[in-house]
Amino acid sequence: MRVSVLGVGSIGSIVASSLASTTAEVHLHVRGERGAQQMLEGLGVEGHRTLNFEPHRFLYSCEELPHEPELNQGSDLVILACKSYDVPHLAQQAASFLKPNGVAFALSNGLGHVEVLSRILGPKRVLAASTTHGAFTQSNRPTFWAGYGAVAMATTPLGPPSDQLQRVVHLLNEAQLNALVEVDPVALIWKKVMLNLAINPLAALGGLKNGELLEPDLFAACMMVYREASAVAVMERVELPDEHMFEQQLRTVLEQTRDNTCSMLQDVKAGRQTEIGALNQAVVERAEHHGLAAPINQMLASLVRACHP
Repeated sequence: MRVSVLGVGSIGSIVASSLASTTAEVHLHVRGERGAQQMLEGLGVEGHRTLNFEPHRFLYSCEELPHEPELNQGSDLVILACKSYDVPHLAQQAASFLKPNGVAFALSNGLGHVEVLSRILGPKRVLAASTTHGAFTQSNRPTFWAGYGAVAMATTPLGPPSDQLQRVVHLLNEAQLNALVEVDPVALIWKKVMLNLAINPLAALGGLKNGELLEPDLFAACMMVYREASAVAVMERVELPDEHMFEQQLRTVLEQTRDNTCSMLQDVKAGRQTEIGALNQAVVERAEHHGLAAPINQMLASLVRACHP
C-alpha cells in the first residue's frame, strides 16, 4: 500500500514518521529549504514517540521540480497535512498521485476542505478527518510531538464505502495514530473548528499559551466567540454538543495543553500567513449567507489578518 503525505510540516512529519513504522510505502511531497533537508536527511520525531528514518525509507517529490512518472496515480491513500490555505493547490497535486479507486483526506484546520477535495477528486474518493495530535517544529531538531491525540474520520453521504474507511483506520492505528470512526462527517469537522475558533485567535493576538486562556476574563471571551459561531452552526444544521458540554471540553483542552503554543501564535511569531481565513473568517462568511452578524469573529479575523506578512 502506498501512502502520499502532502505537506511535511509539524503534523505531516509525525504522520509520515508514524506511517514509516509500518510496512506501507510512504511518499512525501515536500517543498522549500525544509523539504530539501528532509530529502537529504530523512525524518525524525521526538516527544510522545521517538522515531528516526533515513531518507531511503521514503519516496520523494518536490514542489519545485517535476515528479517521477512512477508516482502518477500510484497512491492508495493521499493525506494532506498542510495549512488550510494550501489545500486547493495540494488537492490538484493529490489528483496526480491518487489511484482512481484511492481515497484522500485533509488534516488541515478549518471549514471547507472536504468540499474542496470533493470538487477536485470527486466525492467518492474523499473522507472527512480532523486531528487533535499536537506538534511543533524545532530549529535544527526533530519535530516535537507535544500532545498525543487522535485522528477522527468519517465517510460522507457520497463518499467512499465503509470498507475503504476501515482499511484507512486500520493502517493509521497500525501506525499508532489513534484513528477513530465517527458517524457525522460535518459535526466531526465543526467540533474541532469550534475549539480552534475559541482558542487560536485570542492566544495569537495576546501572545498567550493555551493555559493562560483559563483566566476568567479570557475564558469568558473564548465562550463569546463560541456562542456567536454556534448560532451559525445551528443555521447550518450541524448537531454539536450543547454549551455546557463545550465549556467542559474547552476547559479540559486548555488544561491538557496548558504549556502549548497554538499553531496560529506560532505562525504570527514566525511572520507566516495564518489559517484565520478557514476559521473565524469562514464563520463570518457563513453567517452572512444566513443573514446573521458575527461581529466578534469578524473583529478577531481582521486583527489577526493585520498580523500577516
